[in-house]
Amino acid sequence: MSWRMTFEYDPQNDVVLAHFSRCLLVSAVDVQQWKADMEEKLSQFGRKVDLLLNLEGLEVTFTAGRLFGQARREVLERYTQRAYCYGGDEMTRMFLSTSGVLHGHPVNQYETRVQALMALLSERDAMRRRTTVMRPSSAHQLAAVR
Repeated sequence: MSWRMTFEYDPQNDVVLAHFSRCLLVSAVDVQQWKADMEEKLSQFGRKVDLLLNLEGLEVTFTAGRLFGQARREVLERYTQRAYCYGGDEMTRMFLSTSGVLHGHPVNQYETRVQALMALLSERDAMRRRTTVMRPSSAHQLAAVR
């Protein structure tokens, strides 16, 4: 297998960017290698990350599609808080959509990196607003809450 994966951290947006080069998944062996490579790269961050995947350079064929969906689910559950994809060929995007539906993961696919990043940041912001708890800062406010 002569593919290459690169992962870079974008500190301004607190996002990991994944890029693939000549990553062709045809068999179960290819899918297992892809999963192992993804796990090795993502484990280096030491925490669950927000991930942007550039699908250009990743090609999932029909023979590997089902296994890829399962491997993708396992990687995302273990290493990411949220994942957004952009670009890629039609077949790969179809397998991502199908696996998302089958495994209960949102299908966050966009045409461009900017669209994917804006959607990711919007989801993150909405999540922060939902989890922010207003804490009373004085006894008066506390009494009003009771």
